[in-house]
Amino acid sequence: MKIMFLRHPGALAAFALCAVLVLLVGTGALAASSNVVPPKGKVAGHGYAYWMQRHWQFAYGLTAAAAQSPNVCHVLTANGTKVAWLSGPVSKGRHTCSEPVGRPVYVNLSSVACDTFKGEHPGFGTSDAQLQLCSKKYFAQSGTPTATVDGQTIDVTALVTGTGGFPIHAVAGNPIGVPAGNGRAAAYGVGLLFSGFSKGTHTIHCAVGDGEDLTWVVRVS
Repeated sequence: MKIMFLRHPGALAAFALCAVLVLLVGTGALAASSNVVPPKGKVAGHGYAYWMQRHWQFAYGLTAAAAQSPNVCHVLTANGTKVAWLSGPVSKGRHTCSEPVGRPVYVNLSSVACDTFKGEHPGFGTSDAQLQLCSKKYFAQSGTPTATVDGQTIDVTALVTGTGGFPIHAVAGNPIGVPAGNGRAAAYGVGLLFSGFSKGTHTIHCAVGDGEDLTWVVRVS
């Protein structure tokens, strides 16, 4: 199991926190005028559960060199649409990314993945149903995530979601800490999905529990 700001239950290791940009979001709510995609909304034909799955598949596939690179700004593609993935393997500090106007963005705020590798599904079996139960249980124990945009709070409670079971390919030296090989995983938690942004500089601060916080400065041009 992995817990991420990226999270994984076995080691409770911090991997990728919340990240990203947004226009003004009303305090304590997902404002109708914001670029936050609603809970049942989609980007590139896919909703929150799909992007959480892609987030974890990408993380398992990161090489040691990529995980340690200072470049924490990445791009995922679905149905021909590029989506910024600003949840690199960092759990604290201040990082800057540049994105074009209108590019959608996915940010893993805090989620837990349980997988079929040994020791990564503590107390649970390896069926998809068991992995789903595992990730949900450990997310509930991982602390309450928070996010602010330009000093204003985003209410993320409506964005909690879970995936079904999905295939993973772990490469050697991956930041999750599992051996290289193929397996399956399920994830549960909170992600932030944005439909795109206008020109400007936007700052998001994210936190989970004690000492896990991350600030992203996103320049949109």
